[in-house]
Amino acid sequence: MKLFAKCLAVIALVITTSMPATAQGLIRDAEIEASIKQLARPLLKAAGLPTGSVKFFIVNNAQPNAFVTNGRQVFIHEGLIRKLKTPEQLQAVIAHELGHITGGHIAKRYADFGRAKTNAMLGLLLGAIVAAAGEPGAATGVVAGVGSSSTRAFLGHTRDQEEASDRTGLRLMMAAGINPQANVEVLEYFEGQDLMTARKRDPFVQTHPLSAERLASVRAIANANQDRQYKTDPKALYYYQRMQAKFRGFVGNPSATIRKVGTKDQSETAIYARAIAYHKMPNRKKAAIEMDKLLKLRPDDPFYNELSGQFFLENGQTKAAIAAYSKAVSLAPKEPQILAGLGRAQLAGGQVNAALATLQKAYARDARNGRMLRDLAAAYAQAGQPGWANVVTAERYALVGNFGVASTHAKRAQGLLPRGSVGWNKAQDVLAAAERAGAKRL
Repeated sequence: MKLFAKCLAVIALVITTSMPATAQGLIRDAEIEASIKQLARPLLKAAGLPTGSVKFFIVNNAQPNAFVTNGRQVFIHEGLIRKLKTPEQLQAVIAHELGHITGGHIAKRYADFGRAKTNAMLGLLLGAIVAAAGEPGAATGVVAGVGSSSTRAFLGHTRDQEEASDRTGLRLMMAAGINPQANVEVLEYFEGQDLMTARKRDPFVQTHPLSAERLASVRAIANANQDRQYKTDPKALYYYQRMQAKFRGFVGNPSATIRKVGTKDQSETAIYARAIAYHKMPNRKKAAIEMDKLLKLRPDDPFYNELSGQFFLENGQTKAAIAAYSKAVSLAPKEPQILAGLGRAQLAGGQVNAALATLQKAYARDARNGRMLRDLAAAYAQAGQPGWANVVTAERYALVGNFGVASTHAKRAQGLLPRGSVGWNKAQDVLAAAERAGAKRL
């Protein structure tokens, strides 16, 4: 079970990537994560769970699915988010997953899996879930496909657990003042999937067994509570629409996005989607026009300023990128991903010392951002601190379970840093983790 616990720890500390990534992995985006937290806030309160006690991650996978690991981490596929039509439907998914957490289903699943599988199978499972680090900009981290029976067994729940989570999810929705009919709508979307072959079923149904009885039960409970007047929270709707616009711009084909959104719609979300789509084409002039519209609408929005910084940086305009990211940081000084963006821009602009200081702040707030770790290692190297560069690189590889490469960098770091120093001890932690995981020492 120690190895199993280590597997879970690695899953929890996956290395991740930024929104524009196209490969499978985690989508790390400050705005989208903030939006999910806003949508989850009333449900967490209803569940008696402190804000921040549950972590939400978005998986860069077009197949609709959602799952929970180690009791306090909820993973939602971007494909599921994009298929849902209302903020209430997304909240219904979140409420259901919280039901698995409050019901203790995750601990039981781990125990069942531990009894049924050998350490070798756990190693295979880890390989199916955690991907190795790639080139800059490539997505890494959790691979949440359900293509193998072992992965489905790990992520899946029993029908009893699903029914219990349905009841809890409905209770949380009603306690939070959110229309429980959204729970019915989500299940109706997947209705009939049980009749399909396993290969054709959506992953959500494979990991969340759906039955006619279960759907009927949810309908009955939701219908019995329709005497109450439910209204969509304007703030929840706004966050949801912005999130959908961002997905549409980054994940979709840019030309198709422009055709779908059109060029005459001057709503904020339409402008948002067009700005990103034009940037992806790339059409710098049109992207800049749309970006300027957004900043005029909301000049003090940290996420719009962050996006502006990203556009400038990816277009090679480092001075403008630093200015945009700096404003974003001033508006959201505690947001680690925005700090990481500023550090990346400063590094690109040759401001090595400033970049190092900024990236260290980002690291202190969130050490699980793989792109930030790569930039931080580069900043240490350029600042003439190769020991620390190897420490951070070792941590980056350890977080994705590549303990062989991690051990190599950790040993290099120890050869460059004073024995017993902070950096030396961090390298020792990586080596100890590699040994516990059974990695081959190089």
